[in-house]
Amino acid sequence: MSGLSEQQAVQIARALADPTRLSLLRALLLHAELSCGELANRFPIAQSTVSHHLNALMQAGLVAMRKQGQRHYFRAVRETLCAFAQWLATLDETVCHTTQEEVPYD
Repeated sequence: MSGLSEQQAVQIARALADPTRLSLLRALLLHAELSCGELANRFPIAQSTVSHHLNALMQAGLVAMRKQGQRHYFRAVRETLCAFAQWLATLDETVCHTTQEEVPYD
């Protein structure tokens, strides 16, 4: 996924703003693929609720699904996360560091 439009970035931000969706995405980032049932077993929510959240993540392009028989398997789409991170970086010229250094305030 190349550069995001502002509308796409807002949709991704909205999807990530929900704590349950963020947790589901984190689980998918740790595993190559998980079924909806496997995800439901990892969280204290109904499978229908997991499915609802996965649909929101798919609409945002953060999750992809493949069907195998009766099961649906989901995986994180890292390219979308990278594109979103790059879009965020364009909001400001601030250079972000990955260390925990103190940044002096003016």
